[in-house]
Amino acid sequence: MHSSSVRYIPCGWAASPHKGKWQQRFGVLQAIQTFKKKVAEEPNDGANYLSILIDCFRSYNAEPTPYAYSFIIRYLFQRHMLSHLPPVLDHLEKAERFDVPQRIFVSVIRSFGRANRLHDAVDIFRRIPNFRCTPSVISLNALLSVLCKSKEGLVLVGDVLLKTPEMNIRLEASTFRILIKALCRNGKLNSAIEILRMMSLHECTPDAKLYSLVLCSLCKQAGSDQVVEFLEEMRNAGFLPNALEYNSVIDVLIREGKANDAYSFITLMRLEGKRPDITSYNSILDGFILANDFQKADELFDEMLLIGLFPNSATYNTYINGLCKQDNLEQSRQMITCMERAGCKPDIETFNALLAGYAKVGDMAKAKELMNEALDKGLQWNSHSYEILIDGFISKGEKEEARQLLMEMISKGFTPVSSTSNALT
Repeated sequence: MHSSSVRYIPCGWAASPHKGKWQQRFGVLQAIQTFKKKVAEEPNDGANYLSILIDCFRSYNAEPTPYAYSFIIRYLFQRHMLSHLPPVLDHLEKAERFDVPQRIFVSVIRSFGRANRLHDAVDIFRRIPNFRCTPSVISLNALLSVLCKSKEGLVLVGDVLLKTPEMNIRLEASTFRILIKALCRNGKLNSAIEILRMMSLHECTPDAKLYSLVLCSLCKQAGSDQVVEFLEEMRNAGFLPNALEYNSVIDVLIREGKANDAYSFITLMRLEGKRPDITSYNSILDGFILANDFQKADELFDEMLLIGLFPNSATYNTYINGLCKQDNLEQSRQMITCMERAGCKPDIETFNALLAGYAKVGDMAKAKELMNEALDKGLQWNSHSYEILIDGFISKGEKEEARQLLMEMISKGFTPVSSTSNALT
């Protein structure tokens, strides 16, 4: 017979370890809620957030959890109270006994990056083992992503990488991708290529995207010799460029006046089973015309038609410009008609090319007639149109006509180049 003052508790329930765990979890949840409430009540720089955290958990006979530390760290970053962060991290490192999850350090590193505290980001990364946590490529990549966003951070990357063997971190393809992207973005292309070649030493294989990234960066920033050399390296590695990448290489060669070399890539594309597009041909056509190699320009134009490519506005504008450079103005006008019949609408630059041809031979009457024709077709003169006409009239000594056009140009909101204004003063 049990005493009425003593509550009967089934022995199975009393001994159940699950009840203890449940009570512990409940206490932790209550402590966290109390902590959040107290923090919200004291949003000032003078509060001791670490003491508040410890007191809240102590009142529920519980220990602060990784989540609780994650919350307080995030809270301090969000409110820019970074002066409170060192004691929190020190307590987490030296007073706690649980293994700190790596995700907390990834978050801290990224937050330091957003606050432009790069040295602090490096420091916390190096301290990770002190928190009973094994750093991995995940935390390394988080740090490198932060450092690679600025030139100041890039300076620190080398030292970080030198320390990774001591931390038993193995570099992965994702690590190299971060580094190569950053180097390409900052114009350090030789270093990017060097790191790409180093990947195999770390049992990593570059993929097509990495080669493409470096090739495209070279096309924007390097000369044709280096571009073509890397293209060959890319092909030898088993990665054939796509049509867009070949077009980028062709553009580099055209910029340097190497139209014949550019055309050789048309042949190479065909050998690889790729069909050169109108963009490829337009670039090379422009290259031949810039080099005054009009015979090859004509042959290329005919080749385009033979293989079934349809010229677009850029094609016609380039070809008409070539005809005008040869003073073949009547054929240029006929090309505008052909263009319209093919369903390709001329734009103002089409007329500007022919306009420049008439201005070059001094036929300003035909030039004005042509520009009125453009207006009849619903096109509006642009600053280039006015410059061509004004320069043409100045060359013929008809300064009054030039002045009137200059006034009209200014009234329409266009700003004349200084040489045009000076010639009329």
